[in-house]
Order: sequence, then C-alpha cells, then structure tokens
Amino acid sequence: MARAVASLAIIGCGLLAACEVYPLGQDADGLDLRRNANRVMMAIETWNHDKRTFPKSLAELVPQYLPAIPSEPHLQYRPADGSLAFRYVPTWPQLRPVWCASVGDTTNWICAEHLLLS
Repeated sequence: MARAVASLAIIGCGLLAACEVYPLGQDADGLDLRRNANRVMMAIETWNHDKRTFPKSLAELVPQYLPAIPSEPHLQYRPADGSLAFRYVPTWPQLRPVWCASVGDTTNWICAEHLLLS
C-alpha cells in the first residue's frame, strides 16, 4: 500500500512538473489576443500620424485604417492617450485573471494579475 501511494505521489509530481506556466500575458491565448490588439494599435498609430490626434472611438478606424475591430479581445480604448487595455483568463494551468494594458499608444504591453473581473 505504501509503495502504491508513493508511486502515485511521484506520478502526480511528474504531471504537475509537466504543466508549463507562462509569464503573465505570454501564454498562447494572451499572445493571440495581443496580436489582435496590436493590429488595432497600429491602426491608431497610423491615424495619429496622419491626423495628429487620436480617434474619438475605435469605430472611426473602420474601414480606412482597419477592416473591422476584432471581436476578441474586448478592447477598452482611451482616446486621451490612444491606449488600449483588455482582460482575459488564461487556460489551464494558469487560470488567473490577467489585465493587459498598452504603454500609451504603443504595442508594448504590461500584463498583471487582476483578481476582480467586474
């Protein structure tokens, strides 16, 4: 019996060690969402370059600067500085809510745990 328990414990530890945990925002879901957000950010940057101001809403980017606003992630836009932000929950094994925000109107992102998804 003790051997069986020890064997199960070793197998369990091996399975847990095989679960890869990525840095915040660097998991596959986070990278896909950031790619979509980067397309929007590049359209904002081009608009700003052309018009020397930020669009009042993301809808103004369509269709001249962007064919459509991506459905994922749900972007929060700040016209005052052209920044974007979004929230998501990575898949197993992370499962911790993440908030990603652009650094101004750039494609540089800062992602952090965000325990409240209200």
